[in-house]
Amino acid sequence: MKVFQPFRLDTVNHCLWRADERVPLTPKAFDVLRYLVEHADRLVTQEEILEALWPETYVNPEVIKKYVLGIRKVLGDQAEKPAFVATFPRRGYQFIAAVRDESTASPSDRSANEIKTIVGRENALTRLDDSLSKASKGQRQVILVAGEAGIGKTTLLDVFHQRAAFRPNLRVARGQCMEGFGGKEPYYPVLEALGHLIRDAADSPVIQILIKRAPTWLIQFSPLLKAEQREALQRETVGTTRERMVREICEALEAVSMEHPLILALEDLHWVDVSTLDVISALARRRGPAKLVVLGTYRLVLRT
Repeated sequence: MKVFQPFRLDTVNHCLWRADERVPLTPKAFDVLRYLVEHADRLVTQEEILEALWPETYVNPEVIKKYVLGIRKVLGDQAEKPAFVATFPRRGYQFIAAVRDESTASPSDRSANEIKTIVGRENALTRLDDSLSKASKGQRQVILVAGEAGIGKTTLLDVFHQRAAFRPNLRVARGQCMEGFGGKEPYYPVLEALGHLIRDAADSPVIQILIKRAPTWLIQFSPLLKAEQREALQRETVGTTRERMVREICEALEAVSMEHPLILALEDLHWVDVSTLDVISALARRRGPAKLVVLGTYRLVLRT
């Protein structure tokens, strides 16, 4: 965990936090921020970022400016008077805030007394716990939590996540839809959730499952792969179709859950992209057994 007040960069689960609130950040913007933070002691050129994050792939350098702009927006930073990311024209960028490392304790390492409390939601939590118990027996579950803005959907999900984490060998992957300004990235929340499952690029069993069952998804995380793996996946994924990606991720998630239960939590589905809807629909309709809980939250729109 990299800490630069008031933010925490969770490099294990691939997300950015401000206090207890997760800050929306696209996967590539996260990668750029992470690279800058990890090299905060020096200036980083655009060429270095492109080489590190897009190896063997041509990307217009202007893309870096777009991601830095997005990073500044979520950090509340200003290019003229930066507190986090300084720009050196025609040279590159440097992360200038003080950064310190902080150990990341998994939820299972916390005592029960540290779990958040939530008032008036015991019935909802009981239903979620029951669904997880059914999924642990191979009965896949698809649950949608709806409510008005600010009613506590994320808090409910957080408490369920913390309570569920005391179950042995449970995997939890969370992704969040983002409001689209000028278009939405297909599969964004699923990709974010998948990033949470990929911890150790060399030994992760999830990586091995993706290599066999979902190469079109693994190629999205090319910085985690060795050069020969990237080349093989690029050849294998030529001509990828939307239908193939949906089929592959369904098979991969079911394979991941075969040994240990998996919770796939997707937040803010009122902003969901069509491709992610295809994945949710396919997961819900498949008939085979799976120790899988698909949990989504969305905002109700009140009509006057």
